Amino acid sequence: MNTRSRIAKSHTGSPRPEPIPNWSTLSRTDEVEIHNHGQVLTSGRIDMLAMDGSVLWLQQDDGKGRALFLHSDGLRVYRRPVNQS
Repeated sequence: MNTRSRIAKSHTGSPRPEPIPNWSTLSRTDEVEIHNHGQVLTSGRIDMLAMDGSVLWLQQDDGKGRALFLHSDGLRVYRRPVNQS
């Protein structure tokens, strides 16, 4: 079973974002949410990712531009489910 098929389901049965503790398992173009202390800071598409998963650049949703995030800052990343069109 691959990582993308292990999407958590909410109590309503709809897919919800999957927590990704090891950022090196993310891929460019993954759609993610960045959380801090249980609050969503921002969301968007990964633009660049350090090979060791220590740093990622995010092209933020809603035209907010790019932002840099460091794993060492204790942020949590959640991969958003891929739309099944």
